Amino acid sequence: MKLIDWLRDTENDIHSAAEAFGVSIYAVRKWIRGERTPRPKMQAKIKRVTRGQVTGNDWVPSSSSD
Repeated sequence: MKLIDWLRDTENDIHSAAEAFGVSIYAVRKWIRGERTPRPKMQAKIKRVTRGQVTGNDWVPSSSSD
């Protein structure tokens, strides 16, 4: 599950997610937009906070086969 989907499903907002992850709202926005990828330690923290719904695999871009 992508982070944006988790935020929608749990009715959390970027501000509460940023607080839970211990980062700025700007960092969360960059992750959602795909402008940055969280470092492995942060990915592990995100996985803990989201109770395993957002994992390291969710940060890997999906390959499109046209």
